[in-house]
Amino acid sequence: MATIDWGYPNDKAISAMDAYGMGDDVLKKPDGTVQAAYDSWMAFYNKHQNSRTGVNFEKWKDEVRAEHPEWIEARDWYDKNILDTDGWKNLVKTYKDNITDPSNVKPPAFTDQSDWIDDKISTGSGFEPPAINPTFKGDTASTSGVAVNTAALKWFAEDVLGRITGAGNILLTTADKLSAIDPRPGAFARAEVLRQAIVGATAHDGGVKGDMKDMLVNMNTALLAVQTALLKMAAEYENLEELNALTTDKLSEIMGDSFNGLDNLKTYGQKVVKTDGN
Repeated sequence: MATIDWGYPNDKAISAMDAYGMGDDVLKKPDGTVQAAYDSWMAFYNKHQNSRTGVNFEKWKDEVRAEHPEWIEARDWYDKNILDTDGWKNLVKTYKDNITDPSNVKPPAFTDQSDWIDDKISTGSGFEPPAINPTFKGDTASTSGVAVNTAALKWFAEDVLGRITGAGNILLTTADKLSAIDPRPGAFARAEVLRQAIVGATAHDGGVKGDMKDMLVNMNTALLAVQTALLKMAAEYENLEELNALTTDKLSEIMGDSFNGLDNLKTYGQKVVKTDGN
């Protein structure tokens, strides 16, 4: 799972922290009250929006007051805690403080099942690097030994990227293996906080495991795009002189969005794991 941006009230952050549910708890209203108030307001807004006069918020209140007076209070809570900048910051802080506070975490019930690793069981990762020929065997005579020519581009795209991307190769098979990871560090609160940080605390939070799986899948997609672009470049330029004559704009045109896909990988690996509630 890509990193959630907590800096502003976006759908991913609201969903991950169950912000509407937090409002229900504060207001002591039935589950779904804040969500229903928001949905009602958005339906009214979409029906009556007008770029010249705007939407009459008081008219919406008048429409729902008789049947759902609690929606007005819930919508006011939404204004103060999600739309308001300081309110949003405080709401995020409350969520993060609670989710990493061991006193708020209930570990699984005790069982008599062994929780140690038998020393007879191999704990090795089983990782085997892909069989990639590390040496380019193409003709380098015309480049005075410098193997950055169109043949080298094709070799890198097919023999290197082709061995690590796609079904059955290391990126996607590693992502599949992550699904089996389910650590059980111990039946006490801090250990459960650590476990949740690794495997995720909610359906909307995949933890470090989910973050890593998303990163591997998106890396595979990005490198496939690079592979396609390199093969296109190798097909269009016959020799090193033509390749060196590429302008920055032309290179960007050929590579398309492949560079952007690689750049987006920097959003992963930002998760901070805390077990002390601070």
